[in-house]
Amino acid sequence: MQTSDEMYKKHSIHSDLKYYAKFYEMLSDSVMSYVNVGTSTIMNMDTYVFMSIKCTIESIALVLQDGKVNDAYALLRKYNDAVIINAYTNSYLQDNAGRDGYYIEEINSWLKGCKPLPRIQKMDKYLVSSNRISDLSKLLSIDSRYELIRDRCNDNVHYNSFSLLVMNEGQVYMQERIKVISQLQQDIKEIFALNLSYMFIISPHYMCSSDYIDFLECGMEPPHGSQDWVADFIQEAIDIVLKSTRYDVYSLLKEKTSMHIS
Repeated sequence: MQTSDEMYKKHSIHSDLKYYAKFYEMLSDSVMSYVNVGTSTIMNMDTYVFMSIKCTIESIALVLQDGKVNDAYALLRKYNDAVIINAYTNSYLQDNAGRDGYYIEEINSWLKGCKPLPRIQKMDKYLVSSNRISDLSKLLSIDSRYELIRDRCNDNVHYNSFSLLVMNEGQVYMQERIKVISQLQQDIKEIFALNLSYMFIISPHYMCSSDYIDFLECGMEPPHGSQDWVADFIQEAIDIVLKSTRYDVYSLLKEKTSMHIS
């Protein structure tokens, strides 16, 4: 199936990617003012992480325009790694807050380019064993969906099937191309939902609307509970992606977090 096919060009994955890119751009802007305690950075590190994710998603969109589905999966692995890094660095900083010395060197050295973070598998294990997100980890481990996504990404990166290599040539007829990009679409949605879920538990302040601060800056008393209001674009992501993809996680977040999720 060639990329000139109307079925391929009109596939909803293309509009999904535009939505995700816009979401991360807005998220990058909204977290800019938060300080990463335990680091020497002036600007919030996740401002750059989220903007990098936005660029990766835009890269996925670009290669898909040329039918390079194999490359898109390679980039999805990069997106998945960024989500794990985002969760790990924030969780590690919070877990080690108040330790001797102002800076948490394991993270600060990475930010300064002096030392890499642990391998993705080690970061993933750290998150799984964290008491901070234990309830979320139990839900995430009920099935093997994220392991299977990782396997599909690795299969594409390492060309574990000849058909995956050919999937990078948009002009070669392949009957299963639409089936594969539909699976890719679902895999991207799952990773997006994972990122949203981690942030609600580890960095709930990232999810807040600006209303509380806006009231204070105007010299007005903020409405009761407004510090826990969720930003409109975050609630939209919950409605569009999280509820349909991980309703079990959505229910957990409503129960376990102080955020006003609808």
